[in-house]
Amino acid sequence: MSTLIFNNSTKLPTLTEIQKLLSEGQIPEKIIAMKSLIHHTLNGEVVPQKMLMNVIQFVAPESDHTLKKLGLIYWEIVNKKGSDGKLLSQIILVCNYLLKDLEHPNEFVRGSTLRFLCKIKEEGILEFLISGVRVNLKHDIAYVRKNAYLALASIYQANKNLVEDAPELLYDCLISETDSACRRNAFLMLYEIDEERAIEFLLTVVDDLGRFDESVQLVSLDLIKKIYRKDKTERSKYLLSISKLLDSHSGSVRFEAAKTLLSLTSSIHALRAVAQTYTSLFNNERDNNIKLIVLDLLRSLKFASRSVVSESLLDILRSLSSQPFDIKKKILELAEGLVTIRNVEKVVLLLRFELKATQEQEISNDEEIQKSRSEYIRILIQFLHSIALEFPEMSSQIVDLLITLITSNINESTNSDTTSEDAVLLIRDIMESCQDLRSEILQRLLDQFWETKGAEAIGTLLWIFGEYCLTEEEIKLAYSYIQDCVYEFEEVRDPDEKQKEKEKKIEIEKEKQNEKENENEKENEKEKEKEKEKEIKTTSSNTRITDDFTYVTVMSTDQTNSSQQLSNELEISKEQKTEIMSNISLCLIRGKFFLYSILCTTITKLALRFSELKKEENVLVNKFIADSMLLIISIYKIGKLSRMKKKIDSDTETRIFTCLKVLGDPDSEISKIWLYECRNSLTVIIKEKREHSIKKRKNEGLYQDNQTTIKKKVGDVINISQLHSNNLENDRILKMEDSEEDLKNLIASEVDLKKENDDDDDDDENSRGSSIFFGKKDGLNQIYQLTGFSDPVYSEAVMIVDGFDIYIDALIKNQTSYTLQNLSLELFTLGGLKLIQRQQSYSIAPLGQKTIRTSLKVSSTETGMIFGNITYEVSGTTNQTNCVVLNDISINVLNYLIPSDTSEIRFRKMWADFTWENKISISQEDMNFKEYIELLSKKTNMKSLVTYSEEDEEAGFFSTNMYAKSIFGEEVVANVNLAKTMENNITGHFKIRSQTQGLALALGELLK
Repeated sequence: MSTLIFNNSTKLPTLTEIQKLLSEGQIPEKIIAMKSLIHHTLNGEVVPQKMLMNVIQFVAPESDHTLKKLGLIYWEIVNKKGSDGKLLSQIILVCNYLLKDLEHPNEFVRGSTLRFLCKIKEEGILEFLISGVRVNLKHDIAYVRKNAYLALASIYQANKNLVEDAPELLYDCLISETDSACRRNAFLMLYEIDEERAIEFLLTVVDDLGRFDESVQLVSLDLIKKIYRKDKTERSKYLLSISKLLDSHSGSVRFEAAKTLLSLTSSIHALRAVAQTYTSLFNNERDNNIKLIVLDLLRSLKFASRSVVSESLLDILRSLSSQPFDIKKKILELAEGLVTIRNVEKVVLLLRFELKATQEQEISNDEEIQKSRSEYIRILIQFLHSIALEFPEMSSQIVDLLITLITSNINESTNSDTTSEDAVLLIRDIMESCQDLRSEILQRLLDQFWETKGAEAIGTLLWIFGEYCLTEEEIKLAYSYIQDCVYEFEEVRDPDEKQKEKEKKIEIEKEKQNEKENENEKENEKEKEKEKEKEIKTTSSNTRITDDFTYVTVMSTDQTNSSQQLSNELEISKEQKTEIMSNISLCLIRGKFFLYSILCTTITKLALRFSELKKEENVLVNKFIADSMLLIISIYKIGKLSRMKKKIDSDTETRIFTCLKVLGDPDSEISKIWLYECRNSLTVIIKEKREHSIKKRKNEGLYQDNQTTIKKKVGDVINISQLHSNNLENDRILKMEDSEEDLKNLIASEVDLKKENDDDDDDDENSRGSSIFFGKKDGLNQIYQLTGFSDPVYSEAVMIVDGFDIYIDALIKNQTSYTLQNLSLELFTLGGLKLIQRQQSYSIAPLGQKTIRTSLKVSSTETGMIFGNITYEVSGTTNQTNCVVLNDISINVLNYLIPSDTSEIRFRKMWADFTWENKISISQEDMNFKEYIELLSKKTNMKSLVTYSEEDEEAGFFSTNMYAKSIFGEEVVANVNLAKTMENNITGHFKIRSQTQGLALALGELLK
């Protein structure tokens, strides 16, 4: 425990004023004087030796608790030795007062003095006070006893000769102790000074650990781990007791018991118990930080045993609805690779419920909440997409909810249409994979076409119509929808059709007027009857013809209200129709010219498929093609309208004219390419996605073939463990349970083994652990030399990144024949680095060496610089400080980047959102595209999102996207465009976009 003394005064009293306050002042003045004296001493000012006598004379006799506490702090920091290295004579007086405090009737004074003795190392002082410490070991107050145990162990560690029987005293106290805090301190101190006695006590109570207090259980678990690291044959004595602690009422005990059990054994039963404990902690604890830690541990456990964590997946997914966004995202990351044929149905059911509940949430005015909600729905859709790729039979249960997503209003609240686009893309892949669902899905998409939101989603939907509308009925229905969409614009309608519509409206108005006159006559005839029936409500049925020639039946109590209600219904229907059609027409008006191209392409495909179906009916086919060409021309006219904010671009014009050319010769070879090659390309893409997903799971050890495999053939020996002898069984268990010090080491060794056997560098980077070495994968392969070989002090360092921390292990060697004292390693930083440890001084013997670890905190992905010096004094000389300047160390951004995967849609969104861009020209000789992309991936720690093929080399050009994510959550994307010159050299450019300027510039400098 530390005490912070804060003085907010602008000026401290001088030493003369302090001396006067101590001698003449009252208790408050003496407190101020003591605080000022402590400040002067800590600041390194020279305090006269007579000040020590003033404190002894005027402060030590006081009974005020604050003064006594300040006095103990002063005794701790004051120089107690003279120039000859011996204790000052005044310290004897101090010891007298301390001995009185150890026998003081107030337990606070006794406890504070005992804690003070833990910081004293001078033998002369401790020898005088040891008797007082022994007396307090049997004190009635627990506060005094627990501090007495600490003081006794501290004195024993400082000088064993002062209290040789300390282990026996602590052991006896531990046996008889009843207070939990005291028992914990005694047990911990006993292990520090006499490990064998601590183990002896632990073995006597190991079967009854559950009855002890939480603090004692935590110390026992920590002791068991230390024992196992030294002697791995002793673990069998503790397994049963640790397993019992997994059911403790304390969450911290269960957490530590699970970690301890993993460090002792890796058997399947232990892993299952640990997974269940972590799951229980996740569901019961309210602290979100604990939940995140548990999810990280479960993710690490997943690599050790996928099947074990898979059993707890449903229990974790059930809590999705009550978690914040960050935890939901972590849960879905954990669930990746854990879905099996056994739990896939329940997982899909839970995700459907979660997706529906998220979609039905009320729209919030907070933009960040809506953005997180939209992002969460996108992650859910992507997870369902991965399930659909691995388990095609589950597609039918996913489609229903996806179709509702393409018409949801969540996109309007976030000004984003990525949700509907993700949903449509997943529907597209399902239609390609599941042929038996195509007709049903297509019909539902046609019904929802007018309500689809987002230009990209509408474009994908039109592509689906062009590829999967195969029957005459489907083709005509899709064509009519597109025709209605285009003819919503008055400027492109046929003048004859407009005149016909006006004549029909006039006829309808005349019919309405005649009906009204007839109704008035009937009302006059039945006026008397109506007066009698005023109080009785009657209903009448009236049929009306609307503007679109449909019949409407109106039930009303009187004729005036019925006509008014009819007009209202007609107005509502018109508004609804305008709102439904505005989703597509608004995209056309806003100049979404890519949608123009898709519309024309879809019309062309529908016309070509119709011509294939009706080959023998030339007149009907020619009429359909002519109408299609007219419709395409109408689309072209819309792009040329005067009210359009942007005019149609040249690329769209070329695409429209190409469609007209294809329709002009529907029997050409180009028509076959339009009809078949597009879908064949989609089939290849889906196959590559599935193969990439399987490869990634295999590299991570998470892939499990859902098909039945033969594990034993006829005639093979079946090993039944229950029939073995006890000795053989024990040997088998020992072989199976050969584990590392803890679970992280076990997982790291397995990942490293996979890395050695895997030739794919990208997958190696994805599977590395949380701690990475700078430079090479093995930190010892790259050592930073900080000083020269001829310097008096030689130093070199190795650095390790662990999350947001950087650890610097510096080796300092004394190359002189003198003892170096007050040696200090002083480091300074530039960039997003910050030192978090106070520098300490050391003494190094002649030709000796010392390893110093320094910690730095990293706050952002920026290039940093570490520089500094080593200062020291030579023993036996004047107080002259020598200095050796260290070489600078540059911290590369590559040490923070991890190659990762992302979807094409999310890549495009990041490319549009990121503002910082850096463009680098590329020129390389004697290298093909594949080798150069691998070189770029290695140099930038970014992963290529496009699969390379030999056809790309033959084409003479290659384009790919790359993506990486930093350990701080920052993302960086890149686009690479390469081409081969006549000299067979590679040229092109490399575009980088990131959230921060430093990351984009740093990656650019690496390539330059």
